[in-house]
Amino acid sequence: MKSPADMRVIQIEITNACPKRCSNCTRFCGHHTEPFFMDFETFKTAVQSMKGFKGVVGIMGGEPTIHPEFEKFVKYFKENFGEDDPSTACYKPTSSFVNHILADVYNVVCCNQRGLWTSVTPRYYQHFELIQDTFGYQLVNDHSQTSMHETLMVTRKELGIPDDEWVKLRDKCWIQNLWSASITPKGAFFCEIAGALDATFNGPGGWKIEPGWWNRKPADFGEQLKWCEMCSAALPMPKRNANEEVDDVSPVWHEKLVQIDSPKLKKGLVNEFDPKAYKPEEHDVINERTPYMKDQTQRLVKGQQVLLPQSVLSDAWLTGRLDESGATRIISDLKGIERLDFVVSEEEAHCKLAEAAGVQAVRTAGRGGREVLAEIRERSKCRDWVLLMRDSLPPGGFFHLLKACVFNPGCLYWRYTGNDSVGLQFFNVRAFSLKQGADLFDLAAAYPSQKVISLEHDNVSAYRVTLARNIYRRALKRIKWPLKWMARKIGLLPPPSGGAPMPEGGAPTPTATVATAV
Repeated sequence: MKSPADMRVIQIEITNACPKRCSNCTRFCGHHTEPFFMDFETFKTAVQSMKGFKGVVGIMGGEPTIHPEFEKFVKYFKENFGEDDPSTACYKPTSSFVNHILADVYNVVCCNQRGLWTSVTPRYYQHFELIQDTFGYQLVNDHSQTSMHETLMVTRKELGIPDDEWVKLRDKCWIQNLWSASITPKGAFFCEIAGALDATFNGPGGWKIEPGWWNRKPADFGEQLKWCEMCSAALPMPKRNANEEVDDVSPVWHEKLVQIDSPKLKKGLVNEFDPKAYKPEEHDVINERTPYMKDQTQRLVKGQQVLLPQSVLSDAWLTGRLDESGATRIISDLKGIERLDFVVSEEEAHCKLAEAAGVQAVRTAGRGGREVLAEIRERSKCRDWVLLMRDSLPPGGFFHLLKACVFNPGCLYWRYTGNDSVGLQFFNVRAFSLKQGADLFDLAAAYPSQKVISLEHDNVSAYRVTLARNIYRRALKRIKWPLKWMARKIGLLPPPSGGAPMPEGGAPTPTATVATAV
């Protein structure tokens, strides 16, 4: 077994609520009559307790993004642990978001120490900008593809495994050795499954959440080891596709699920595991981090659709440089492809052309851009994306780009058209940069420079994260990270906001990244 101090990851479990009911879930989602939601004070205590830890501190569930205070939690986490690392944020459009994620996953050393485990729900889309700004390490799995989950809900005593053999197997358990300890609302635990079992069966709770709790050694695990008796993760066990949403449970487990009035049991989503029919020689003991999915690009398939622009308000900004025929052509062409919601212009003639074509007009003569943007938001009730087209029509493939690529709602995307001015601007009204309003006619002034992105191509393939691009990103990070350490060492950079101090013995040695990308 490992001390939590030697683990790559320790999780803060902010909820065990989840919209999914995956087979053999390590959090036993679906069996709780009342899932927990960690309160903010406990979360703050948990974050503060992890200062000095050298690995990744993860935010996990259940599905963490559905916590009602997710934004508040993450902002606090960002300010009080780890450091900001824009190199891992998804700012440029991507047609393969999973490959963007895989470029950084499993790499703990060259990481900002903040992690998120998520199935990518609509709430992820809602918090996309904050997530990209905060988490340098994300492990996503939308569970839309086959994912083989090991049977966990069997006790070793039912299988007749003697104590001496059991202790050897238990101490080599892949979850405790390769994954994480955890913090739940009930305390800190040496193993994430121990924490989940305690929450499921209303156990006595974990250790006090206090600085350095994670320095405990295996000899200190004590009473928490009793939870291992309820778990079969360390044994050679059969697997089941997570999407079946059926748990394999032994007779002992079945009885305990009856006692807690398990909703999943009531729905018949359990299969009783027969210990007498168990054949260990037909299965393997797991000794790898992701045994449930070989092709890591399958982590996000249907979930990609959740992240695409869900609605786009299309506005034509017509200036005095356009004559009546030019304005008429733009209005007609955009309306013909159903891509025109408003015409924005200081020219009364243009506004009348729009209204004659059945398009709403926003008159800007004598008004500032901040007031105009506020009016557009109010009249349209827009809550998502806006495409502002200035005196021009988008290139032929541009609208396909909006349907096929993931864009960061916190960024302003722009493109030149036929003249020398910016012809297209694509932005989201939920951007943090626009919280206090902004000048519609000078939007870039409201955004930090790294979030103003030029769109240089209309071809979707140009925005695919390729294997070569991933290798380049990883190599660059391995060069930059030791340089950052050296800059801190000589005082050119401030220390991170709460993560581990850089080791005295020298710059960290990057470890191999185990990620598959296309």
